Amino acid sequence: MSLLSTGVSALNTSQTSLATVGHNISNVNTEGYSRQRVNQVTLPANFAGSQYIGSGVTVGSIERIYNEFLSVQVRTFTSQQAQHEAFAEVAGQISTVLGSSTSSLAGGLEAFFNAANAVANDPTSIAARQVLLSEGQSLANRFKTLDNQLTQIDSQLDGQLAVSITEINVITEGIAELNAAIINLSTGSGGQPNDLLDQRDELINRLSEYTSVSTLQDDLGAISIFVGSGQALVVGSTQTDLTTITDLSTDPSRLGVGYGPNAIEITAEISGGSLGGILQVRGEVIDSAKAELNALATNLIDNANTIHQQGVTLDGNIGGNLFGPIPPATTVAGAGTIFVAISDPRDVAAAFPARVTTNVNATGTGSIEISSIESSPPITLPLFGVGADIQFTFDATNNQYTVTDGVNNTIIAYDPAVDSGKTFSLTAPFVELTVKLSGVPADTDQYAIGNNTAVGDNRNALALGDLRSEKILGAGTQSLADAYDILIADVATRTNRADINQQTQQGLLEQTQARFDSISGVNLDEEAANLIRFQQAYQAASQIITVSNTVFNSLLQAL
Repeated sequence: MSLLSTGVSALNTSQTSLATVGHNISNVNTEGYSRQRVNQVTLPANFAGSQYIGSGVTVGSIERIYNEFLSVQVRTFTSQQAQHEAFAEVAGQISTVLGSSTSSLAGGLEAFFNAANAVANDPTSIAARQVLLSEGQSLANRFKTLDNQLTQIDSQLDGQLAVSITEINVITEGIAELNAAIINLSTGSGGQPNDLLDQRDELINRLSEYTSVSTLQDDLGAISIFVGSGQALVVGSTQTDLTTITDLSTDPSRLGVGYGPNAIEITAEISGGSLGGILQVRGEVIDSAKAELNALATNLIDNANTIHQQGVTLDGNIGGNLFGPIPPATTVAGAGTIFVAISDPRDVAAAFPARVTTNVNATGTGSIEISSIESSPPITLPLFGVGADIQFTFDATNNQYTVTDGVNNTIIAYDPAVDSGKTFSLTAPFVELTVKLSGVPADTDQYAIGNNTAVGDNRNALALGDLRSEKILGAGTQSLADAYDILIADVATRTNRADINQQTQQGLLEQTQARFDSISGVNLDEEAANLIRFQQAYQAASQIITVSNTVFNSLLQAL
């Protein structure tokens, strides 16, 4: 190898190094670009006489500075951050809807029960009765509004899901095409197409924003992409689409995620990324909120109707259903279907159908209170027949009441010392009464339960107003307002937790990205130093060629 060849090798290698440095500097702001480095290797020495004489330098490889471990961490934190961000955004919308003063159930429940108490204060007032019906319909409209807004948010998530799947398919198609190009160029030249590798990694990072992915690189340099429980989206240069499906077993009105040409459902197996966040918030927040609203509406319908059906209207009729629909109707009762079932304010059943009277000759302090009335078939008036009363006579010697309806006699044991305040069931023809016995009646004191004919009676309206504080939800631990407050608090807590998790993952992502960039990113100061170093090497190589030319000319002149 001549001195000229050695100089040319040094010149070419320095030129390649300068070009690589220039490429790094040019792409300092290119997203996903990894800096490249020329690895120089010594050319094989030539044996001359008894010595080995060096023959110069060449480019062994142009290496991409890349850390696989940090790259995987960046994808993981990107996916988790995107999931929490999507969850927090939607949960925040739901929290705002539930807590809005214009649509919140809290205000509607308060106004409805206040109207019921207003009827109790003036049971013959048509105006008060009309206000009760109006507030009842307003409450029903709030239920419907909340249900409709949750449905709209759910529908928007379907749209986002469809867009996400389209983007995923575009990205995976690009990865498959890059795999094919990388395999072709690597096989043909033996070198690595670094820029294509960067482009592929950038696509994988973009893919992780939509869903969690796992990767596997084969011997040819292609990367396979897997989602869910191992569904392959990319294998070599082959790509498989995700699809939207509507035949979900849980809710046919929703879109789900299908895999491959047969659209195999994998909705439950998708996690991470914005797509995972959408599916998570749909299951954990929207479904639970809808279920809770439906439970609230159903319990309001059942309990309000039970009370109203025990009352008497202004025209002396037994009350009907206050709210609808009533299962097993065609429409299932729930937040989206509730309505006020009566329109005439006279049909509000404010009065109680039975009354208790105490014999004027009674000298004790006993009392009887009707707690509830149940009837099968439904209550009809007169409740106990025309002119019929149920008589209670106390026997102080035996501590018992003798109860008679004129035909049948029943004995109720009652010891005033231990039984005061207890409730007892009493069955009359077609009617089951629950009565509370209190106080200390004197011997032979008499009480009677009979039909109520008082137009101004308000006991049923009071019972409807008392439903405000009745623990009818949560296994007897929550009122309607309590349950709604708990729903709002639960959604707010989930939103706050998602915000905190998103901020945490964002911090981890930024730290990991900074570590990755410190290795793979372009440092202009470092590249400027390399530029000077390789420029000097290039000039020195040029000097070698100049010396070689001088030596050759001197040799020719000597000849």
